[in-house]
Amino acid sequence: MALIKTKGLVIREQPYKEQDKILTIFTEDEGKIQCIARGVRRQKSGHLASTQIFAYSEFVYYPGKNFGIINQSNLIEAFYPLRNDLTKMALASYLLDLMYNAYEFYQKSPEILKLLLHVLYYISGGKARNDLVLVGAFQMKLVSYLGYRPVLERCMVCQHDQDLTHFSIEQNGLVCRDCREQSPGYLYKLNPAMLELLRDFLKQPIKQLKDREIDPAEALKLSDLLDHYISCCIGKSSKAYAFYKTMLNP
Repeated sequence: MALIKTKGLVIREQPYKEQDKILTIFTEDEGKIQCIARGVRRQKSGHLASTQIFAYSEFVYYPGKNFGIINQSNLIEAFYPLRNDLTKMALASYLLDLMYNAYEFYQKSPEILKLLLHVLYYISGGKARNDLVLVGAFQMKLVSYLGYRPVLERCMVCQHDQDLTHFSIEQNGLVCRDCREQSPGYLYKLNPAMLELLRDFLKQPIKQLKDREIDPAEALKLSDLLDHYISCCIGKSSKAYAFYKTMLNP
């Protein structure tokens, strides 16, 4: 059986037998895959760093019916600073959880993987004014790439583009002040600054958004909104986001 060589990010890990791990890796060429990494739980394993959660590595593996078998791995980036800040680590873990939940095995998305690596780089390195702005941008770009882009230009009820004050989860977009009472389901109230940032999440690159300033409470509300929206779109909720919220309110 031919070996496959690809680069990928470890988005989930679980112990297997005494010294092995089962890794879920989001790869550039094969999408989301699962591989067994033998002996990597030994402290002296040469593959210890390259097979940890958050590790972006080059992998060589034998494909299999259920699991691939890793033959070689070389670490490219470990994002080590995440491990020194529990809040950042919880937030980054949420991003990995999103990738796991949003894609089926062997479903490819190299553009979103590249985007995620950029976000992890900025969060890990402390290069963003507000990490939640980057998370919100990733949430919005991910859900849009999956085909669930919300409507942010007009009211979903009357189609007018004025006085847009709320986001309707059930209607996949904005509603105006006059139509909010007619909108079923949960509504998130938005002020002008939040609406502007929500739109910029779609339009602007991560590199530009990393310097964006916003009230921390408003940034958190937008992440809450988008997590709720993504959960409804893909039919899966993230336990990692709930854990992150507990870190904010111990």
